Amino acid sequence: MSINDGLALIRRHDFEGALPLLAAEVRKRPDDAYAAYYLAYAFVGAQDPQPAVTLLTKIIEVHPDFTDARTLLGLARIRISDFAGAAVEYDAVLAREPKNAAALLGQGMIAFWKRETAVADDYLDRALRGDPAARDALVFKADLRYAAGDINGAVMLLRDAKRLRRPALPEVSDADIADRLLRYESALQPLRRARRGLPDMPGWVLSVLGVTLALTFMAGIGLPGAWNGFRHYQDGKARLTTTDYAGCAADMEQAVESVPNSPKAWGYEAYCYFLDKDPKAGLSAWYTARSFDPAITLDSQKEQDILLIKVRQASAPPPAAK
Repeated sequence: MSINDGLALIRRHDFEGALPLLAAEVRKRPDDAYAAYYLAYAFVGAQDPQPAVTLLTKIIEVHPDFTDARTLLGLARIRISDFAGAAVEYDAVLAREPKNAAALLGQGMIAFWKRETAVADDYLDRALRGDPAARDALVFKADLRYAAGDINGAVMLLRDAKRLRRPALPEVSDADIADRLLRYESALQPLRRARRGLPDMPGWVLSVLGVTLALTFMAGIGLPGAWNGFRHYQDGKARLTTTDYAGCAADMEQAVESVPNSPKAWGYEAYCYFLDKDPKAGLSAWYTARSFDPAITLDSQKEQDILLIKVRQASAPPPAAK
């Protein structure tokens, strides 16, 4: 076996299979920076970024001008949520190569998660000028457009992203892109009906309200995990329409795991628990929602009224024994 065998597995996205081969190469050639770099690459691809950070930091201490190692270290630090450390690595690359697309994309992602919208948009635009096939940059730009209310623009960007080949180390999976495209295209339907001049109907109004509240939810979250949180939040609400209250509660649990400071997700977790006849868990979730936003309300007056009735019932002292 040789380093080329490990690289062949990396090209097939078999990072787990590449790890032992590349680790053996590093043991044989501990001073080979490229062998260590490819091993770090396989660790990042295998969703185990911490060993990659250690390897890449050592490489850069000896080879400070190894640009690919610095950009990979930036990505590895993002994967362990060390955004400040990642920004330092990307800044070092951009100081030498102002048009480096990978570093620009990395800075754009960091700005996105920090909710620095204008900065993120600028970095992502520059990344795409350097590499029009930077699929993740298109996805992040789509999310920015969606959050700004430009749903049609978001759909166009996601369609472009879906046509591109998956990057070797994607930040957004194929499934996530397909899921977002489906949701964004669904959000376009009420807007298209409105432009055709159809009369206002209660269902149409509720759809628009749902989109607006979804945008509000997205605007209020800023971590990578928030993408999963938003998906579970939407899935949980969809389960309400089929009276799958247990499934709704399970999805809302996943949403608050990803976005623990979202009062809306906590509020719907409470609502689903109450409907699933678990008042103790519902009351606990409702108190948590109100700790983040004392004025939190659900998306419809009917849901809000039902929730408050359930809260009063669960909070009432037990009847005195006769």
